[in-house]
Amino acid sequence: MRAVAGSESPRDLPPDELDRHLDMLSRLAGGTHANPTVTLILRAANSGPAKALIALKDELAGVGVSAKAILAKLAPEEDLRQLFASLSMLAPHTPATELLRFARNPRLHDAHEQTAYGETMCWSGDAMRRDTERRNVLTQFHEDAPDRARLARLAFTALWTASSPVPARHLRGDVTPLPLGEYQRPHARPVAVSPLLPSPQGWPLIRH
Repeated sequence: MRAVAGSESPRDLPPDELDRHLDMLSRLAGGTHANPTVTLILRAANSGPAKALIALKDELAGVGVSAKAILAKLAPEEDLRQLFASLSMLAPHTPATELLRFARNPRLHDAHEQTAYGETMCWSGDAMRRDTERRNVLTQFHEDAPDRARLARLAFTALWTASSPVPARHLRGDVTPLPLGEYQRPHARPVAVSPLLPSPQGWPLIRH
């Protein structure tokens, strides 16, 4: 199965990598676990896992898959709106603040992009702050790996707590995008510190 890569070039998003995300989501939709969940930590809404989720939203909604996402960048606008629409379709009664958040504090952008596809599958990529033209081509897909998937979910929970709701104007389309790394200090949430969850300085090492 293939999907149109959209606003990223083949150099940035190899077709076989997008196919892997599509395959994992298809397998999740065809699995036996009830109401599986997808968590996404992504640089932007045009990252590969987001494109795969958008492409398969109908199939995922049909079997009760839900998803939540954290983004480091609220652009491109059209991709952001499509991702939010897909998340809302998968959880139509859930408010936007519980579906999508913005890692506006630049300290959080050292975290690697990563996803958890249900209980046993996950993926990790480059740091969210890395420019598209300088991204590391090394990505890691893990199947039948419940321990790694659990760690990915813990990382997501920690980063979710430290992130902020996405302003409604971005989801409607009347947007003036913020550059990667900019954030509004009065609204920044404090970073929760827990002995069970990684600190912001530890997030780049989560995938290792």
